[in-house]
Amino acid sequence: MRPTLTGFGPVSVRRVVGVWVVFGLALAGWALGGYVGAGCALAVGIAVVFIRWWGQPAWSWAVLGLRGRRPISWDAPITVANNRSGGGVRVQDDTAVVAVQLLGRAHCATTVTGSVTVESDNIIDIVELLPLLQHPLGLQLHSISVVTLGSRTGTVGDYPRVYDSEIGTPPYAGRRETWLIMRLPIIDNAQALRWRTSVGAAAISVAQRIAGSLRCQGLRAKVATATDLVELDRRLGSDAVAGSAQRWKAIRGESGWMTTYAYPAEAISSRVLTQAWTLRADEVIQNVTVYPDATCTATVTVRTPTPAPTPPSVILRRLNGEQAAAAAANMCGPRPYLRGVRRSALPAQLVGEIGPSGVLVGKLPNGDRLMIPVTDAGELSRVFVAADDAIAKRIVIRTAGAGERVCVHTRDHERWASVRMPEVSIVGTSRPAPRTTVSVVEYVGRRKRYGDSTSEGGGNDIGDVAIAPTPRPASVITVAPAGTALPEGHRHGFEVTIEQVDRAMVKVSAAGRHWLVEMEMFRAENRYVSLEPVTMSIAAQ
Repeated sequence: MRPTLTGFGPVSVRRVVGVWVVFGLALAGWALGGYVGAGCALAVGIAVVFIRWWGQPAWSWAVLGLRGRRPISWDAPITVANNRSGGGVRVQDDTAVVAVQLLGRAHCATTVTGSVTVESDNIIDIVELLPLLQHPLGLQLHSISVVTLGSRTGTVGDYPRVYDSEIGTPPYAGRRETWLIMRLPIIDNAQALRWRTSVGAAAISVAQRIAGSLRCQGLRAKVATATDLVELDRRLGSDAVAGSAQRWKAIRGESGWMTTYAYPAEAISSRVLTQAWTLRADEVIQNVTVYPDATCTATVTVRTPTPAPTPPSVILRRLNGEQAAAAAANMCGPRPYLRGVRRSALPAQLVGEIGPSGVLVGKLPNGDRLMIPVTDAGELSRVFVAADDAIAKRIVIRTAGAGERVCVHTRDHERWASVRMPEVSIVGTSRPAPRTTVSVVEYVGRRKRYGDSTSEGGGNDIGDVAIAPTPRPASVITVAPAGTALPEGHRHGFEVTIEQVDRAMVKVSAAGRHWLVEMEMFRAENRYVSLEPVTMSIAAQ
């Protein structure tokens, strides 16, 4: 595959060639028809070569029609060791590509402060990546792409649509991952690579240096392995770019149709990029690429069951004829030259969120809405919920609505039968259902022996878990009766705790912070928790 899939490169002599083409047409027209023929040929040549039609000249559209929809495939990545730790590297077309998964801060809450605004501490300023393009001994990267993929809610069943309507218009991501893709040009860095053991070791050292710099800022990051690179490409649609089902306006893969849009240069800002997470789509892939000359580009890829007829926003421009190349630009490979994407100067600040927004809990005293992540991509998570079924079941179904695959381990199937849905399984064994990402287990409340009370209120102490999931998924939610006391010695074993303190009030603790939240009870959820109309304050859907 050539890096310039869709015509001449950005530093080509196409303007000089265009002048000669127009001159040749004018000369041929003069030979055939005199001055009239020369004038007509000159007008046609200028219209074809220089005048832009829908953003590009006619000859460029012709090149896209002939070459823009070719299948794209790359060699498999390899594993390279550096400083006694390894990582994955793909060497393709004079470029070495490595990736870093940005995990951010664990279980960082998101607060909804308005109809279209949210706040979170789990963010990264993309502008701060600019110095990381330069490395010792003159090594310089071609670009760093910040690729974020995820979706607002799940796509299976009826409840995700209900949950999406409960969240409303703010930008929200039930699932979201962030990756940094670094591209190292080999020939341009030949002088700097003289002092390195190998190209692969140099690329891995760059990834390790960037990951270490992010950790110093409090953001967890890890270097991707060769398996991670292959899996990331698969999730980004490698089957679509390598297949033959490529249309002028979209490409099709196993998971649906993918359509890529470009942000205009003047529209690249933190506020505009955040609005991508208001789109109702099966998946959203956002790509912000930073270059050494302090410029950037931004695109967004939307995955839908059918080809999108129109752009989801008036500011987005569909990359007609370049859909395969635009999707390949999101992946761990050489970045193709996209004719429909224009670079813009980096703004003073370009902030992007990391990780999922979390599960909707309720309203804070100041009126903001609180969301808490119950999963973490980097570590195992344990969540403790001590509440009545009206609250505990809502936490469970909202976790499924966010896109997780939930499995409830219980011996009381009647209790949990109401939450059964395509993404929520009810089992009576320790083995989770296939593809489970979150397990829900029950604790049995009991009194302490010898008459000791566990708290001043004489609440229940934690008993033994009824069914322990084996193998253990990444996240486990422990559901206990309301009033169950969590001893201080056990509290450190749970990353998130949700404890009911009143009929509709819960105390939430996560990442060293505490909130008192009024749980939002939506009528549309009553059928999932088997409740009759309740007397507590109920929010209308």
